[in-house]
Amino acid sequence: MISEAIYLHYLDSLLTGNKKQCVQIVFNLVKNNVSMKEIYVQLFQRSMYRIGQMWEKERCTIANEHIATKITEALLEITTSNFMNGHHTDKLAIITCIDKEFHEIGARMVTGFFEVSGWETLYLGSNTPQSSIISLIKEKKPDVIGISNNFYINISRLLKLIEQIQQVAPGLEILVGGQALSGGQSEILNKFSNVRYISSLDELEEYISVQSSSN
Repeated sequence: MISEAIYLHYLDSLLTGNKKQCVQIVFNLVKNNVSMKEIYVQLFQRSMYRIGQMWEKERCTIANEHIATKITEALLEITTSNFMNGHHTDKLAIITCIDKEFHEIGARMVTGFFEVSGWETLYLGSNTPQSSIISLIKEKKPDVIGISNNFYINISRLLKLIEQIQQVAPGLEILVGGQALSGGQSEILNKFSNVRYISSLDELEEYISVQSSSN
């Protein structure tokens, strides 16, 4: 468990753009055997949600939010690398954001979970054109594709992408995450086979565990 004092210290460092202090806080947590999931959720996710709320209330600027995002993205890479254990599977996951989706921290967290579980990953990041995603699926033939969609206005793009994926790779498992389908909106995916909404990192962790142990 990450204490409130550590969280607030980190949040203040993030808001002031003090990357060195943020890195030191994360390194101390890793050194003290705090799990990757705790760091992801209780530090990175919580702080970015808070900064988003502050921006909406005009208590921080868009520049503050962008700086915090870039620091968090760098820290995700650092944190994930510290939990890599050399374990490898023969499975491949492609992780991407939907076209016109610019928030990629959630997708990067998902990638980290696959990576530390020994999966090979191809991370495409934000605003990836549908045609590029389809081409990569055809080329690499992944075991699963994860799609991040945070804005409700992009749901039509998500559904179109799923339809395209199922045309070129009918049996491919598709994981969908992001705030756009929270609060019951994920029922829109029920018409598709092999499509699953992942609502939390706990659920993702369970899914990866099951898939990693299967042939």
